Amino acid sequence: MSALRKEKRIAKDVNLVFDLSEKPNLSQLKAHEDRAVVAKLKADLVLPNDKILTVDIDFDTTSGYHDNAIMVMDDFGVELIATAFETRYGKEHADKVREAWAKKQTESSPRKPTYLLVQKPQCEDSVPNVYATCGEERHPPKKAPASIT
Repeated sequence: MSALRKEKRIAKDVNLVFDLSEKPNLSQLKAHEDRAVVAKLKADLVLPNDKILTVDIDFDTTSGYHDNAIMVMDDFGVELIATAFETRYGKEHADKVREAWAKKQTESSPRKPTYLLVQKPQCEDSVPNVYATCGEERHPPKKAPASIT
């Protein structure tokens, strides 16, 4: 490991690898005064055929991934979000979250979504956009996914 790469295990199954080399911020995103902002994630997805698909998730695009607050990656997380939605926005919206997670995005999709992205609502009275994504065969998709809520 180079001097500019550091690892930190934060749980038995979560290991962070830091690249500490400095890079200019070429994104439109701005950090908070006391907190960093996620600009991009790189994910290696284990597919049902036991192959790896690497996906760069760029939060500084017009892809529909702006203002993300939550990334959900398993049944437990989906149920937490659905329960929160039911409490705050009603059963109809909670059911949309559960349904989007439980089924393929389209009939021709090879698998169910890999994750949900939940965005901050545009105004206090609106329901957050939720994107069920990464269940399609074509990467990148031709167009951004539509919100399920």
